[in-house]
Amino acid sequence: MLVGRNREYTYFEDYMNRDGSQMVVFYGQKFMGKTTFLMDFCKNRTYSYFLVKPIVKEWMLEGFLQEIDKLKNKDSETKKILIVDEFQEFAKCEEFMPVLLQLLKEEKVLIVLVSSEVNWVETSMVKAFGRSVASISGFYKIKPLSFQNICQIYQNYNRANLFIMYAIFGGVPGLWNYFEPELPVEENIIENILSSKSYLRHVGYSYCMTGLRESGVYDTILLCMANGNTKLNDLYRITGFSRAKISVYLKTLMEQEQINKIYSIDCVGHDNSQKGIYDISCHFTAFWFKFIYYNEDYLLQMDGKSFYDKIIKDELLAYCGKYLKDIVKEYFYLQGIIDPSDKTSSDCFLGKKNQIPFVWKKHAVYHIVLCDELKMMMTYEDYQRLVLAADEAKMREKEYYIVSFRDFDEKLTLEARMKKNIHLLSFADILDQF
Repeated sequence: MLVGRNREYTYFEDYMNRDGSQMVVFYGQKFMGKTTFLMDFCKNRTYSYFLVKPIVKEWMLEGFLQEIDKLKNKDSETKKILIVDEFQEFAKCEEFMPVLLQLLKEEKVLIVLVSSEVNWVETSMVKAFGRSVASISGFYKIKPLSFQNICQIYQNYNRANLFIMYAIFGGVPGLWNYFEPELPVEENIIENILSSKSYLRHVGYSYCMTGLRESGVYDTILLCMANGNTKLNDLYRITGFSRAKISVYLKTLMEQEQINKIYSIDCVGHDNSQKGIYDISCHFTAFWFKFIYYNEDYLLQMDGKSFYDKIIKDELLAYCGKYLKDIVKEYFYLQGIIDPSDKTSSDCFLGKKNQIPFVWKKHAVYHIVLCDELKMMMTYEDYQRLVLAADEAKMREKEYYIVSFRDFDEKLTLEARMKKNIHLLSFADILDQF
């Protein structure tokens, strides 16, 4: 079994054990490992796989019907499986769904419709296929792997270095295919991202972007966001695009799951918070626009090692600090401090003067975490900054957690000894739990 896909195995096992035939939609961004998972699930089972190519409709249908005939001719004592990959290409083929509905009647089969077009599945599929969509029994959207999953896969790789690679690749399994565990972080970046021979160098962030026009507008917005301009007004001021135009493009980027909008936690001091900010959610897109996109002219003139030393090396840890919160949140899940199923609270406070990078409310107590940068030593002044943010949010009952890459200054250490609601956490100790 593949690491981190237990829920997916359980989901499809359940359908295999049901009476009769069913049809489900299995979708998610490219490189999420949809096909890899299904091939693993289908081991020792009777199945057929058909990848839909965007060719002439009649040719697509002819090849599809041949694959169905192959499946029908296979003997099986258990339910058969038909996988139709990138089935959205059949959207304009009127015969597609009737063929599937007929198969559901004739065979004991599980039909899995696979798509990498997330927005199409969630907004356009019903219009494309009409009432026949009612025959679909379920929808399953595959998610990225967690940092814990990545650690399980690469058990012998240094956890701190694995975190750096996670900050670049996120939990996208297909990107980790371009990671070599025998190489250190620097060489992985040079050989598998910066090298002129590498796949990722040539496709960049566009590996998961589909069907977008005016790419220059999207690139401009993402470049601004990667450099810390996360408010609509900031994007308007810097780009010169109208607010209405920017809002349309931001909506499309959210549909493409490249960015998300972050809102402040609901608290007494919500009047002191910002309306919301935008953030690049795809790790590799953030990395690409932070280091490579604007500096690509340098990369064309120098080797990967020189580019890494000039552009990336000194800024890499600061970039990784953006994802420190994700690891800390997983750590709290593992420790049972936060219930993973509790989705009732936001995870930050966006104060107009001060901000809390990670906060949740439990039993009327606000748990406030300072974990937005990888500082070698956290100081008493950092703690005071957190207190000011909590005051701005008007949070009364509070527990403070402060994460340092290595150490804490003497004054903060003494304060934590005196006050039971201050918890000092070493990032190294957190990583040891994975």
